[in-house]
Amino acid sequence: MKKTIAVAFLAVALGVVSPASAQTPPTNTTTSTNPDVTQGPPPPAQAPLTVQDWLKRPQLLGDWGGARTRIADNGFMVDAGWAQFFQWAPMTSPSGDERDFLYGGKVDFRASGDFGKMNERFKGISGSAHVEFRYGETPLLPGGVMVPVNSALMIPDREGAYVDVTSLYISKMLGDNTVLQAGRFNMFENYSRPFTGGEGLDKFQNLAFVMPPLLARTTPPVVEGVFISTLRNGEPFITGGLYESTRDGFFQNGATLFGSVTLPINAWDAPGHYSVTGTYSSVNATSLDQTIYSLVPLPGVTPVLATKEHAYTVDVRIDQYLWWDPATKSGFGLFGMFGFSDANPSVVDLFGHIGIGGTSPIPTRSMDNFGAGYFFNGVSNTLIETLDPIVRLRDEQGFEAFYNFAVTGWSKVAADVQFVDPFTVGSKTRAFFSLRWKITF
Repeated sequence: MKKTIAVAFLAVALGVVSPASAQTPPTNTTTSTNPDVTQGPPPPAQAPLTVQDWLKRPQLLGDWGGARTRIADNGFMVDAGWAQFFQWAPMTSPSGDERDFLYGGKVDFRASGDFGKMNERFKGISGSAHVEFRYGETPLLPGGVMVPVNSALMIPDREGAYVDVTSLYISKMLGDNTVLQAGRFNMFENYSRPFTGGEGLDKFQNLAFVMPPLLARTTPPVVEGVFISTLRNGEPFITGGLYESTRDGFFQNGATLFGSVTLPINAWDAPGHYSVTGTYSSVNATSLDQTIYSLVPLPGVTPVLATKEHAYTVDVRIDQYLWWDPATKSGFGLFGMFGFSDANPSVVDLFGHIGIGGTSPIPTRSMDNFGAGYFFNGVSNTLIETLDPIVRLRDEQGFEAFYNFAVTGWSKVAADVQFVDPFTVGSKTRAFFSLRWKITF
């Protein structure tokens, strides 16, 4: 059913492009032979596309012969990208000392529409959709690591070939500074920070920097729900939300209340954001329930745990530019996060990360970006005590660094390295290397 929805949506969205091109009036190339008829100036000749222009433009296919501009004038925006991952990683425990080459990829199709441009009665209403197709392999529990090292290939599913509509929602402006949104949300996409987030496609790849595993028990990667935000200078100030706590079914296992306050604070004439975020869920779960945020290897004999109701998280998030170019609205700076949860049924009780990232400081490489960060993933004491007779666990920590090189305006290649101390006692530090190649169409 999900695949049918995705294919139908793609057909409708692509159908928007074709009529727009067909409605372009044909150019009259007939030249009058009557000398009494004054000939108008010939249309200006279109400059041929040079190799340099083709390499610099942001999309491989450019303006689609003008179709992209025409549909944008009608309120529609469409975008597509393809990311490939070439990974050299340890194998799943207990064979973690061996390494293997893994290949996987993801195709993203995004569309948005401003319905007010189509009809004045719909002013202030817009829609957005995101269809994802993933395929290939990704490291799962590699070398005994708990937090996934490749976030992009974890949704819409973590194995095999899978397509799904991960985002499909409507937005309505309530006045000038309040927006109401309802529908299906891709929470990886929603977690957008200047130096972290990025869905594993543009910045860091480890989930610790893409979507904090602290939220494992209260916030699934894809949710149905509603959000309302007040804005300051076009950015969220106070945000509240209500969405489902699991993917078991539409609100079949709990609802999550979400709240966040973000204060923009400038330092050294450079922008920064300081946020406090909390979630509270009525979910029924145990600390051994699996999520994509944190993978726990279940032993042959799994302990029977009592189900616990309710889970919560509180965290503080900071990002502060150290250098800022107001002309291009780009720069680099520091980021950090610290949070805690109820520790049961949550898998993670304490979490934190810190690092540096942003636009490349190399003067001739303004289209590149980079990042380096350390994370600490505190494993729930309840989980440690539960599995202690079978396997001994400890807190997990790691480091990741990447450099995203803009080969052209539409093609980027990122080199990524990670070092992780796994959460199983006795496991040695694991190293991960990967190349990510992303093309924007």
